Amino acid sequence: MGDINWDAIGALGDFLGSIGVFISLIYLGLQTRHSAAETRDASVQSVMQLAIQFRAESYSGELVDIRLKAARGERLSQEETLRFEGYLSALFELNELAFVQYQKNKLDPEYFEAWERRTAAAMSVPAILQFWAKTRTGYRSSFVQYIDGLIAAGA
Repeated sequence: MGDINWDAIGALGDFLGSIGVFISLIYLGLQTRHSAAETRDASVQSVMQLAIQFRAESYSGELVDIRLKAARGERLSQEETLRFEGYLSALFELNELAFVQYQKNKLDPEYFEAWERRTAAAMSVPAILQFWAKTRTGYRSSFVQYIDGLIAAGA
């Protein structure tokens, strides 16, 4: 009884160590999942804040009159055209940002579905379609395919 079996104690230590590593891996996996959810929530909030700010600015000042004229198909002056195209550039860049965030699984699918409906509605405005036809080569090919798909679905 006085002999200690060091091999058995070493094996037990190895076994307990492997259990500790396994538990650590489970913990790390849970933390990663939690971190991914937080990143997704932060992305949604960031895109929503940008969209709210953009929308608020688009409903104020001279841009309101320009947007109304464009929606009615009225002729815009050169200055109005420049302002409207600046507005549309920002709109498409914001849409591309949302699209990319969604593609990377960083935007909630339900939020993006609503975003997509608003984008499809915007693509029915002739002045926006004309702008898109002029500028579409300046965007990622996947985004171009997405927007062109929305246009085709609405036609």
